[in-house]
Amino acid sequence: MNLGIRNLRVLVTAGAGGIGLEIARAFVAEGARVHVCDVDAKALRALAKSDPKITQSKCDVSDRKQVARLFKDALATLKGLDVLVNNAGIAGPTGKVDAIAPEEWDRCLAIDITGQFNCTRLAVRICARARTLRS
Repeated sequence: MNLGIRNLRVLVTAGAGGIGLEIARAFVAEGARVHVCDVDAKALRALAKSDPKITQSKCDVSDRKQVARLFKDALATLKGLDVLVNNAGIAGPTGKVDAIAPEEWDRCLAIDITGQFNCTRLAVRICARARTLRS
């Protein structure tokens, strides 16, 4: 199937395993160039062996400094960015509200909401510029 994504430059957060890895592999299968990030160093090492075409960085998307470094690495590797797959997220704590540790709640919000913001904030201008150049 030709999805018209050959040579697109793609960044997938939480891309070293699970759904993120399958998304990254699907893009590569269609001819895109893909960079992923993940917090799981073991999964990143396994990815380097199983899918050497997919470049990678270790990154916690809730940390703005790490996200800035991620974008620097991804842009250097991909020579631009056309697509961000903002896949990073965690299920977070469940239970009665008075039994949930505030730190667990804060961590969930930091990854699921702030992490999405951190990545989108940097990607939006880069992707818009890339779209203009391709037009």
